[in-house]
Amino acid sequence: MVATLTGTPEALKSSGAQKIFAAAKCGSVSLAQKSASADDIKSICATADDLALTLDNGASFGGSSSFLMKLVASLAPASSLLGNGDKDAAHVDSWVTYATTNFEVVVNALKASAGKGEASLVDSVKKDVDYSISVLNCHLIPTGYMVGDKVTIADIALAVALQSAAEEKLWDPASDDEKTVNIRKWFSTITSADFFTAADAPVAAETSVATSSAEGVTFNGVAPAVKNKLYKRNRIRIKEVFANPAYIGQEITVAGWTRTLRKAGGKLLFIELNDGSCGTSIQCTCEASETEGFEDAKKSGGTGSSFQLTGTLIESPADGQAVELKVRVAKLLGAVYGGDPKGETVGGMLYPVSKKAHTLEFMREIAHLRPRTSVHAAAMRVRHAMAYATHKFFHDNGFLYIHTPIVTCADCEGAGEQFAVTTMLGTDPHTKDVTLPVYEEPEKKELSKKELKRLAKKNAKGKQESNKPEEVKIPGAVDYTKDFFGRRGNLTVSGQLNVETHACALSDVYTFGPTFRAENSHTARHLSEFWMIEPEIAFADLEDDINLAEDYLKYCVEYALEMCAEDLEFFENSPHGEKGLRDRLKNVLENPFKRLTYTEAIEILEKAYADGVEFEVKPEWGIDLPSEHERYLCENVFKKPVVLTNYPKEIKAFYMKLDEDGKTVSAADILVPKIGEIIGGSQREHRKEVLVERCIEMGLDPKAVWWYVDLRKFGTVPHAGFGLGFERLILFITGLDNIRDVIPFPRWAGNAEF
Repeated sequence: MVATLTGTPEALKSSGAQKIFAAAKCGSVSLAQKSASADDIKSICATADDLALTLDNGASFGGSSSFLMKLVASLAPASSLLGNGDKDAAHVDSWVTYATTNFEVVVNALKASAGKGEASLVDSVKKDVDYSISVLNCHLIPTGYMVGDKVTIADIALAVALQSAAEEKLWDPASDDEKTVNIRKWFSTITSADFFTAADAPVAAETSVATSSAEGVTFNGVAPAVKNKLYKRNRIRIKEVFANPAYIGQEITVAGWTRTLRKAGGKLLFIELNDGSCGTSIQCTCEASETEGFEDAKKSGGTGSSFQLTGTLIESPADGQAVELKVRVAKLLGAVYGGDPKGETVGGMLYPVSKKAHTLEFMREIAHLRPRTSVHAAAMRVRHAMAYATHKFFHDNGFLYIHTPIVTCADCEGAGEQFAVTTMLGTDPHTKDVTLPVYEEPEKKELSKKELKRLAKKNAKGKQESNKPEEVKIPGAVDYTKDFFGRRGNLTVSGQLNVETHACALSDVYTFGPTFRAENSHTARHLSEFWMIEPEIAFADLEDDINLAEDYLKYCVEYALEMCAEDLEFFENSPHGEKGLRDRLKNVLENPFKRLTYTEAIEILEKAYADGVEFEVKPEWGIDLPSEHERYLCENVFKKPVVLTNYPKEIKAFYMKLDEDGKTVSAADILVPKIGEIIGGSQREHRKEVLVERCIEMGLDPKAVWWYVDLRKFGTVPHAGFGLGFERLILFITGLDNIRDVIPFPRWAGNAEF
C-alpha cells in the first residue's frame, strides 16, 4: 500500500506528522508527503484540518494525528503496530489516548501561554507531567515496551509526546534520577531507532519516507516514492482489504480464483475468493435477487473459476472471519471446463486442484496449477520476501549488486558437473543423424632448411611464456571452433570467481543469480538449477566473512518473522510444514552461532560414534561431512546453528587460503537445524605463488584461470566471501522437507513439461 500525507508546511513539521511518519517507517509503509494550503487540504478531505491522508485507491481521510497514525499502522498488519489480538489492541489504544490527554494537551496549553508570565500554570503543568512520567516508569519496570514484546504505535505516540515535553523543559531525559531510570532507558531505545530518527527529519515534498540507511550505498538525492501515473489496479488486493478497516462500508472491487463455491437453496451463493496476495480468502455472498451475474456465477464450474466481484464490504456475522463482501455485480472471467471427460463443458469434475488435500508429489506433476495451492503460494510469498530481504541487507550494508555471466568457460568448483551450451545441434530437436564437427589435423607442409632456421630464430628472439592456456586440439574430438563462442561454453556453476574481479576494485559486492549443476543427485536438498547468493568483501579475513554470514542469515530470519507472519503460521500448522517452526527460527535470532574447527567437530562425532550413535558414514578426520553429521552437531549437540572452520585442504576448492599448518584452509561452513550446510565460504588465497601451487595440487592448470591469477599480480588484497543456496534458505524458513516444493517449477518431476 502506498499513501500520501498532505499538509500545510507547518503541520508536516509538527509532532503529529512525526507520529504518522514514524508509524509508516516502522511498518515499512511507503508514505509520501505533499505540502499544500489549508484550502487545498479541505478539498482533499472535508474532515481534515491541516493534515490529510490519501491511499493509492483514492480514499482520503482527515482527523487527528493519532487517528491518521492508526490508519497508517493498519496498512502494515504484519508489523503488529496495533498489537497482537484484541486485548493488545485495546491496551495500545489506551496508551495512545494517554499520550494525548496527559502530555500533548498540557504541553500545548503551556505553549499557548508562552510569554504571558503564568508561573503557576508552568508549575502545575510540570507537576502533572512528573506524575504521568512516574506512571509510565512503573509500567516499564517488567517490560521493554508499552504493550507486548515489540514496538507499537503506543510507544511511538508516547515517545513523540515526551520529546515535546523535553523541548519545553518539562522533564530531562538525560538526568540520572533513579526514579525515572526505566522510562529514560525506554525513551532512548525508541528515539534512537531508525524508524524514529528518519521520521524526525521529514524528507522533501513528494518523496518517500522509506529511504536507505546512511551506511548503505548512497546516491545523489533522495529516492522518489513509487507513484504510478498511468498504471492503476482496477481492483483492491484481498490482502489490503483485510489490512485496512477503512474499507468497511465502502463499495470495492476484488478479483481472483474460487477456492470453494457453495450453493444454498438456489438463491444464495458463497464464493471463497483468493488472489494470491495473502493466504486468507475472502467470503463473498451473492444473492439471486440482488447480484447482477448471479446465474453465470452459479454455472461457473465451481472451484478454480475466476471472478471480478464488486460489492460492499461488511463486518461478517459468521465466526472465523472479520469481514465479507456483499456482492452487487459478479463478473465471471473464466469458467472451469471439466464437466465431461473431454473437458468441453463447464463443470469441476476434472479440475485437479480440488479443496481436498493433495500430496506434494502429486502437485509437482501439475506444476502449471500448483501456484493455486496454499502451500506453494505461501512458499512463493516467502521466497519473494527473502529475495527482497537479501537485496535490502546488502544494499544497506554498502554492497554493489553485480551480474555475473550465466554462460561461461570457467568451472569454479572444478568438479566438471556442467551443462554444455552449443548451437551445433541445430534448433529442431527431431533432426536425424546430427553430426558434430570434429577436429582434423591439417596436412603437414614440408619446409626448407632455410625456412625452419628462420622460424626458429624468430621464435627464440624475445619470446616470453604466455600465462594464457594454449589451445590443445585433438584429432577426432569435437571442434568447438565451429560453435557460437568459438570454444566450449557451459552454464555457470557459480558466480564467485567472476564477482571477485569486482571485489578487487569496488571493495564489497555480491551476486544473486541462477546456477546449474549437472550432478545426478535426487535428494530432497539438491537441484540441477538453483539460485546462489554470493557476497565478496575486500580487505577482509575469515572472521569478517563469518560475521557477515551470521548477520545476513539472522536478518533474513528476522525479516521473515516480521513480514511473513501469516505464512509462517500457516506452515507451522500445515501437515506439510513443521511444528515449532517459529520457535526454531527465534532460537536462531536469540543465540550466537557456535563456532568450532572441523577438527574439534570430528572429535565430537568420533566420541558420539564410539558411544553408540549410529551414523551411515563413520566419522574420521579428512572426510567431507555428510548431512547426517552436520545435522547431528546443530540439532543434538549444540541445538543451534554451528560454524565449522579450517577444513582439510584436500576436500575444499583451490581458491581457499592455505592455513599456516599447510594441512587446512581458511574455510567456514554454517550448519543449521533441519538443513545441515546452508552457507559455505572462505578467505580467498590472495598470494599468487601459493594459489598457483594449490591449482597444481588440485589438478588444475593455472593457465586455465590466468585472469584469476592475474588479480594476485596487480594490487592483491586479502578478501573473503561465501555462497548461500537460496532454495535451502527457503526450506529453512518454511519448514518444508523437499527443495522441489520451494521452486517455481519442479523440473524433471513426474510428467511436468517445464
